[in-house]
Amino acid sequence: MRPPRALPLPHFTLPPLAGEDLAFVTALRAHLSSAPELAPSSLSRFLPQLNHLRLSHLLLSPPRVPHDLLGSLLPSPPPPLPFSLLLHALTPRRSSELLASLLPSVSHQAFPELLHHLILTARLAAGIRGTGAAAPAIDVLFSACARGNKLSQATLTFRAMRAHGLLPRVESCNVFISAALRLKRPEIAVSFFREMRRCRISPNMYTANMLLRAFCALGRVADAAMVLDEMPDWGVDRTVVSFNTLIAAYCREHGGLEHALELKKRMELEGLTPSELTYNTIIHGLCKEGRMRQANRLLSEMRAMRVVPNTVTFNTLIYGYVMHGDNGTASRVHEEMVKKGVELDIVTYNALILGLCRDGKIKKAEHLFQQLDRPKLEPNASTFSALILGHCKTQNSERALQLLNVMKKSGFHPNYDTYKIVISTFCKNKDFEGAVDVMKELLEMRMAPDKVLLHEFFEALSKAKKLHLAEDLQSADKSGKFIPSIYYTGDYRNKGEE
Repeated sequence: MRPPRALPLPHFTLPPLAGEDLAFVTALRAHLSSAPELAPSSLSRFLPQLNHLRLSHLLLSPPRVPHDLLGSLLPSPPPPLPFSLLLHALTPRRSSELLASLLPSVSHQAFPELLHHLILTARLAAGIRGTGAAAPAIDVLFSACARGNKLSQATLTFRAMRAHGLLPRVESCNVFISAALRLKRPEIAVSFFREMRRCRISPNMYTANMLLRAFCALGRVADAAMVLDEMPDWGVDRTVVSFNTLIAAYCREHGGLEHALELKKRMELEGLTPSELTYNTIIHGLCKEGRMRQANRLLSEMRAMRVVPNTVTFNTLIYGYVMHGDNGTASRVHEEMVKKGVELDIVTYNALILGLCRDGKIKKAEHLFQQLDRPKLEPNASTFSALILGHCKTQNSERALQLLNVMKKSGFHPNYDTYKIVISTFCKNKDFEGAVDVMKELLEMRMAPDKVLLHEFFEALSKAKKLHLAEDLQSADKSGKFIPSIYYTGDYRNKGEE
């Protein structure tokens, strides 16, 4: 066991021990040193009389006992000064574990006092070492706050450290940036990186890659590209992850696919081998734009480079062919997938079912749907939406409504497009009661029908002389927020609401 680290705490911070306090601490220290292994339960007789002053003096020069035993002396929430002293005495790993267990019990109001005492011990420790680096305890507090998603407390800690000339490790800074991204606050990640640079904290590979993610999440792809260019100047090597992050951002941007392809060539020139994620991302971008031949060429290149196509690769191609009306090729890709033993998932089935439904081959689609009774192949919202679309294309509004109800009972929420096509199908089938029921449900879901749907719906009711059925809708939309009153009166024809 390493020797404890005693701190020369200023006399005004902690009153000296005397009388009963001195006797108590002496007795407790002797008890702790009396045996090599003590159970925490053996301290129970001391705990009722262990006030903050006595605990602070004990931990100021901690006895050489297991740290778990010292930790059991702290109440919850822990008093700031004793807690700070114990954190200073522990290794960074044990400090992190103790903070993870006790930090949630420290209230927002009590946190500044804990921070004050930790800054004090950190400055004293830094003075002893003669370095400006943060003492482990305060650095661990900073990273523990970030790891616990307490960004405001982590920020407060960082500012206090900076004000006292104590700098966190780059690893702790990475924890903060990672937390900001996890909480979907990329702007905080970017702002904090600037603070790091002002404090001359050198980024590492993980910092740079997370900064790329932050800029891409903000839609600032040009700034992300600049980061990629500057990484060598920071002494940081570009990695496959770095390129993949920017490639994915370009593929999401309109007209950015060519930049993504150029970036792939650039990474190869730098001696980096594109990964399956690189290929899958670009193939997805090509399929989205209907460039299926180029997507297939990339698949061939993928195999030549001995990068094995996976479920995502095949699913992307199947969905791409389906969306561009080539169900025959989509089926052949599916057959190849089965032949090569690539795992089929619900996304595979959804794409195939959607293709069959778009072609009006509803019986084949229903047959595939019946196969979804195996583990990991449970139907999801996309499965039901595709089948509902198929039945609406064949004007089978009753089966579409049945599937809509099954979808809701299964815990999925139909989207607007699903409701819209069901209402439209009921109108075409002149089943106006069904159309009104589904429209009412749409309003209850707080979804506003667009002008195209409203025109079709009210025109169908008007031609069939069934406008009185729409009166029930007004009870679901009393404020007229979703359906303007002009539709009930027919004035929308005169106001150009089409």
